[in-house]
Amino acid sequence: GMTAWVGLNLVEVKAGDVIFVSGAAGAVGSVAGQLAKLRGCHVIGSAGSMEKIKFLREECGFDVAFDYKAGPILEQLNQAAPDGIDVYFDNVGGETLEAALSALRVHGRIIACGSISGYNDEKPQPGPSNLFNMIGKRLTMKGLIVRDWLDRQSEFEQEVGGYFQAGKLKNQETVVAGIDRAVDAFIGLFEGKNVGKMVVKLD
Repeated sequence: GMTAWVGLNLVEVKAGDVIFVSGAAGAVGSVAGQLAKLRGCHVIGSAGSMEKIKFLREECGFDVAFDYKAGPILEQLNQAAPDGIDVYFDNVGGETLEAALSALRVHGRIIACGSISGYNDEKPQPGPSNLFNMIGKRLTMKGLIVRDWLDRQSEFEQEVGGYFQAGKLKNQETVVAGIDRAVDAFIGLFEGKNVGKMVVKLD
């Protein structure tokens, strides 16, 4: 949750922004989208199954959500945001980052939080073919590590904890029982088998 909150503050996400969140059904993405919605944003998310899309729309309140496996990402993003996006919360990298670079408006912002699509590649993927958009559109891209913000943890707890206690923020966990299944649970993160936080419950 704090990672999501930090990302939004990093690029000053504000009311009226159109924000696209990739990996949106994960622990970070689902909270980022909900917090952006609470700030008055129009929120678009992508995830890898219809179960996750339903979760984003019905539980998390995303305005639009699409299955990135169902068709070309850029086409689906352009359909969801025909006038472009202001902010991209990147949990995925790769093809999704390239699509966002095309969809971002002038002076758009990118929150570089993760790049799970390439974590297990034996060879690094080539960079986005349209990186020149960073220049032409005067984009800003900022990376984050949440531990750099630990001095603001109490501020996070007060704001986001208040939303949670008031029922304005939904939390979802995928629970796997038994330490013997910890490896499978970890691998499952990279295969998109979790909705929300992946948790191993000890007996």
